[in-house]
Amino acid sequence: MAERRLRRSLSHQGGPVEVAGEPAIARALQEAMSAPERYPLDDLTHGFHSYPARMHPAIARVAVGQLSGAGAQVLDPFCGSGTVLVEAMAAGRRARGVDLNPLATRIAEVHCAIVGPRARARFTATASEIAQASEGRVRQRVKVRAPLSPKERALYSPHVLLELAGLWKEIGSVDHRLDRRAFEVVLSSLVVKFSNQESDTSSGQTERRLRKGLVTEAFHDKAAELVERWQSLADVVPRRTAAVRLFDGDARDLPQLMDRRYRADLVLSSPPYGGTYDYHAHHARRYPWLGLSSHRLEREELGARRHLSRASSGGAARWDAQLAAALGSAAAVTAPDGLVVWLIGDGHVGGRRVDALRQLHALSSGAQLRVVASASQRRPDPHGGRARREHLIALSPA
Repeated sequence: MAERRLRRSLSHQGGPVEVAGEPAIARALQEAMSAPERYPLDDLTHGFHSYPARMHPAIARVAVGQLSGAGAQVLDPFCGSGTVLVEAMAAGRRARGVDLNPLATRIAEVHCAIVGPRARARFTATASEIAQASEGRVRQRVKVRAPLSPKERALYSPHVLLELAGLWKEIGSVDHRLDRRAFEVVLSSLVVKFSNQESDTSSGQTERRLRKGLVTEAFHDKAAELVERWQSLADVVPRRTAAVRLFDGDARDLPQLMDRRYRADLVLSSPPYGGTYDYHAHHARRYPWLGLSSHRLEREELGARRHLSRASSGGAARWDAQLAAALGSAAAVTAPDGLVVWLIGDGHVGGRRVDALRQLHALSSGAQLRVVASASQRRPDPHGGRARREHLIALSPA
């Protein structure tokens, strides 16, 4: 597969890494934080579907390899599009992922699928059939009503909306479950690009002049890219590696979501950076196309900028409570000799900067955890403020 530059959540990796704590673990964290400088390429299924602020795959790759053994149980309670899960599979670990965002687990399901040659050939053939049917719809100007509200429909040029709706209609008739869900994710990867929204992370609008048929061509090309990525993943995952298990749910509810006796050897995750992003807004265009409900995420999203940005809203206490609950939940499902490792950046809550490393030190004891090592690196602020730090922090059961 042709090499692709990785679209990074933080494209400014680099610089000195400050470490503290137990030397062996601190060295592993330092190596992981420095890894993006050595592994800058986008491989496997990473990056197929955009997902703002995801963990760099190289960090996940090194952390899984250094901090867990063969066959270990790896859990990501903020799994997003599945970066940690893909790397855990590639290393022969048993992986589970949890996310409150239903789109996240849908994307992760496709990113983590091990698809053999026959299934890839079937998917390729079906993609061509869908594209041909869509081209016919475009030529004949077949009317299809998109599954969108009037407000959502207004975000697309009329001919683009009609073409997207035609593809959506064709996907709905695909019988094979994984193929149908994968095609939905292919469509999801395109809708923001072909809407009048500037980008995932910007609500601004810009008029796009797009010729008829371009959406269908992009859909077919994106499906072909997924097949290539599936093959690259299947080539590296060791035989008999267990399939990833995914759970729609809250990271604060891990004991209720997991099997009663489940214990993770490594809980590796990147929780939201307090007051920095609104994941619900990032993916708002996609939920209706996939028939997903985002109401719970809208209400309960951890660290959301919309909930924590106002100085008078008690955001600092709310953010502490959210992180404390997530830490306690992770501790409850971690093996006695396991590790909880979080990649987290300094927050910006109620108009004030929150040092995430200091915050986790303060909250860890209440969660029956203790910070054993950390590695920190400076990052520019995504909103133009003074620089923040991003931290890879290892905690062990107290």
